[in-house]
Amino acid sequence: MKRFTLGSAMLIVLTTCFLSCKPTKEEATPIPEYVVNVTQVTQQNAPALQSYAHGVNGTDWLLFAGRTNRINDDGGLHDLNANYTNTSFLPLSYNDDIFVYNVDKDEVSALSFNEMVSEISSFTPASGSTDAAAISALLPQIASALKANGTVFRATNPLVMQEGEYMYVVGGYGTPLDQTDNGNAYITFDQVAKINVPSMINVIKGDLKSLTLADWKSLVSFGKDSKLVSTGGELFKIGSTFYLAGGHNFTANSQQYVDAVYPFTMSVSASNPLALDITVNAPITDVPTTIGTPAADATSKFRRRDGPIVSALYMDSNKNLTEGLAFYGGVFQPDSVVIVNKDTTSYLRAWNTAIYVTPSLSAKYTIDSDYNQKNFNVYACADFELYDAVSGTVSTFLMGGIGDGTYQGPNTLSPFTNSLTQVRYDLNTGKSSPKVIDQNIFGSSSFYGAETEFIFNSNQPISFMTVNGDATEVIDADKTFQEGQGFDLGFIYGGIEAFENTPGTFGRGKSAASNKIWKVTVTKNTVNN
Repeated sequence: MKRFTLGSAMLIVLTTCFLSCKPTKEEATPIPEYVVNVTQVTQQNAPALQSYAHGVNGTDWLLFAGRTNRINDDGGLHDLNANYTNTSFLPLSYNDDIFVYNVDKDEVSALSFNEMVSEISSFTPASGSTDAAAISALLPQIASALKANGTVFRATNPLVMQEGEYMYVVGGYGTPLDQTDNGNAYITFDQVAKINVPSMINVIKGDLKSLTLADWKSLVSFGKDSKLVSTGGELFKIGSTFYLAGGHNFTANSQQYVDAVYPFTMSVSASNPLALDITVNAPITDVPTTIGTPAADATSKFRRRDGPIVSALYMDSNKNLTEGLAFYGGVFQPDSVVIVNKDTTSYLRAWNTAIYVTPSLSAKYTIDSDYNQKNFNVYACADFELYDAVSGTVSTFLMGGIGDGTYQGPNTLSPFTNSLTQVRYDLNTGKSSPKVIDQNIFGSSSFYGAETEFIFNSNQPISFMTVNGDATEVIDADKTFQEGQGFDLGFIYGGIEAFENTPGTFGRGKSAASNKIWKVTVTKNTVNN
């Protein structure tokens, strides 16, 4: 995210480590102390994007979809008191471009979706190439597949993850490409895409000649499934299985929450490299008999969207680590809308309990009703997770967003916040405890973090936990951080920039899509308690 001068905020996270021997009163207990420095970088050329899709290849970021600013800051928070299509999510705010941004060089390349399709359609491979004929035959098929699935590159708030060179995109909200001004056309998509990030970056940079036949065959693959309709959820992969977690099916006139985590598998079709074969398995949910109905929305604890849904580690019955995911916060509770004497009041209550999803265990989920996030950082924001082997804990750090610990009353979101909340999950007790570490990690009178992404620094040797031979998204803190040495862990990019804590809408002085980039540096110090 982008421009300006440096501004930093310091925050200290204390994680108590327990010794193998019980200390006497005279003995000091060493405590790892993680000092996090958040610094706004001087780069100015990143695009302003929120609720976007991103993939990473080295220092190049592939960025597309989401919303941006076209006229008078029409990105930002949607108008809470307007029609939720043409006058709330303005058609002009939808991002039509595919960007490649180099965070080291502060350089950006871009093509509109139509320009990308045109470049591929008109490309002629070198005549002397062994595969020239095969590539030439494939290019029209790729262009046709892109046109048929173009909303992948323009939808807002899709579900995204990356593994190796491939990024996966599911769902998202918006309109068909040819119906941007028709409010009744707004839907949540059932689309699924697999995209080769390095190859797509070369396409956007105009380096099509570097792509081999294998690169072209793996550039994009698409599929659809009616059970994978979601916006405002998250996407994970554990082992060979993907998990669509939370979100809702939002249309021009209605919504239905996902109320579940859907496991599914996908593979490229053996007969067509541009097609995906998708199999969706039974959902993980507390409403298996009513899922997909208003009755499920009225009772499910999984009725959550646009909240922190994060990678997690748990302990199995043999005290071995197993991979899963966790819901912390999210919106909205089913009792948020109350009708009395035909008068409707929307209370917009966020969730403050937690859900632990454990696909490999006999109990697929646990609802932690004792957990109370106290309305801090309850909305989707940048996050990262650290595993501490000595204390047996996994810490999730939630940075900014929406939820400052207060409740404003009917028809009002909790205010935007710059707070940092650490959620510490104890692997032995199976319980989490939240703690607000800093009230203003961005050191700003404006508010950041909502609908941002945390992007790891590819220049750094970050060690991630491995479970059953698979790398997770949870950092191994012991192997990654060295005593007293600052470690540039990654970047917070984009999202909503709110110019006041309760903007209520988009526009100048209210909110806009952001292009700011914040560097996150972690320093591990050990002190005696």
